[in-house]
Amino acid sequence: MSIIGSNILAGAAGASGAATGYQIERSLRFNSGDSAYLNRTPSSAGNRKTWTWSGWVKRSKLAGTENLFSVYLGGGFSGIRFESSNKLRVFDYPFTYNLFTTQVFRDTGAWYHIVVAFDSTQSTSSDRVKLYVNGVQVSNFDTETYPSLNLDSYINSANSHRIGATSTTSFAEGFNGYLADVHLVDGQALAPTGFGEFDDNNVWQPK
Repeated sequence: MSIIGSNILAGAAGASGAATGYQIERSLRFNSGDSAYLNRTPSSAGNRKTWTWSGWVKRSKLAGTENLFSVYLGGGFSGIRFESSNKLRVFDYPFTYNLFTTQVFRDTGAWYHIVVAFDSTQSTSSDRVKLYVNGVQVSNFDTETYPSLNLDSYINSANSHRIGATSTTSFAEGFNGYLADVHLVDGQALAPTGFGEFDDNNVWQPK
């Protein structure tokens, strides 16, 4: 399932695929002051144990809590967001899993390709959530908590899925910046090579 297919939200200006000739043509700009976000509520639940989120991200404002993607379900929620420290967090609240990067993301001129691959059926706990930025798996975290075996995440439930905002009724903590080529893949935990590749100059590009 693609929440935003490449024909609708086709990515990052300046992130052209030199190796393949593929160039993303469009992005959407989000401004939290406008309460701007995209929303989809599935008519039925998908695979809540296995999924992949992928998107190209360019920030325009720093030092605020900003949600790239979130899903709310009965008092809990899942999210992918930048914290006020400019670090990236992937989590279920109340923290059935919680990955909080050591790395900071402060370059407002850069496009970041972020991939989250979730598969709670994996026997090794650290294989159940994998975070990639620009084709490289993130391995250094300030906080590193993985889901229990066969956990059902909130993502792919039959509830509001929001891009660019928190999934509650409040429009606080909205994203400021650009998002492009955003996908939610139901039932597969994919590597970033499903969405991009390194060009001849070792620069990560969409494909």
